[in-house]
Amino acid sequence: MNLTAQQPDAQEIKVKLLLAGGQSAKLVLAPDHPLLARLLAAIAGEDGASSNNTSVFQIPIEGGRASLTFAAHRLVGVITDPAVFLRRGAENVPEIGAAVEAPAFAGAPATNPAPGGGELIRHSVVQLDDFLTGAQVEWLMELTFKAEQRFMPSRLSSYRADYRHSLMISAPYEVSQLIGGKIRAIMPEVMPRLRIDPFAVGNIDCQITANVDGSYFKAHTDAGYDGPIKRQLTYVYYFNRDPKGFDGGELRIYDDMLRNGKFAAAESFQVVEPRHNSIVFFPAAVMHEVVPVVVPSKQFRDARFTVNGWVERT
Repeated sequence: MNLTAQQPDAQEIKVKLLLAGGQSAKLVLAPDHPLLARLLAAIAGEDGASSNNTSVFQIPIEGGRASLTFAAHRLVGVITDPAVFLRRGAENVPEIGAAVEAPAFAGAPATNPAPGGGELIRHSVVQLDDFLTGAQVEWLMELTFKAEQRFMPSRLSSYRADYRHSLMISAPYEVSQLIGGKIRAIMPEVMPRLRIDPFAVGNIDCQITANVDGSYFKAHTDAGYDGPIKRQLTYVYYFNRDPKGFDGGELRIYDDMLRNGKFAAAESFQVVEPRHNSIVFFPAAVMHEVVPVVVPSKQFRDARFTVNGWVERT
């Protein structure tokens, strides 16, 4: 991996470190300083040491009178001024500001200059395919179809009536046990890929949602505002008939704008395709929405189905 500064004659690089929990730190490094290379390698996932949760950075600050120490896995972004690009062999590096289409990914939030100043932060998302076995999917679909008459309009506690349209039921005990058990089992894999601090998993909320013709859910956050915030992650497990009987229903996960030390939702977003038998995880506090679903047949069985909910900390 090579580093290339946007200004080749730059004598120093101003560096801002973004740490988990919204903290940040600033320092100035020479363009060829090995610490700069290690920081960027950690973000790119190419620093073998930094992939170990026990690895730490210890950086002298204030002329060596103090030091900044943090675990490597808490580093979620590095902003450099002037810009410094990572080059891996002959790989092409997109220009600043160029639109890059990409599916949901796992890794640290990416930061880019935002229009009007500030920083654009792209959150980490994990999507895993083949979450259930074929027999488990068939069982879940049959159970869902048999429960059609029990589905009710989705409830909202803090949004207008026109903010969401879908049908839902609380997941039966056996579904909660299956999905919740598999989620608990893969949390040690998912948490590091989301670049979040490990936490003790508490309750896993579980409901089955049918996005029928005309369903949607406008931009919202799942973190909650009343009392202690326990919801850490949102998850969505997708399943549907084959061939698929609906169009649309993509999940948009919005970027954040960091300006003057404050976060706000940006207009840009990642798009997650509702792939059959896949499950998606992302931070519950992130703004997201479900775009409208079209079911040409209007039949319940052709809907976009999900088992969805939240992973709470104890």
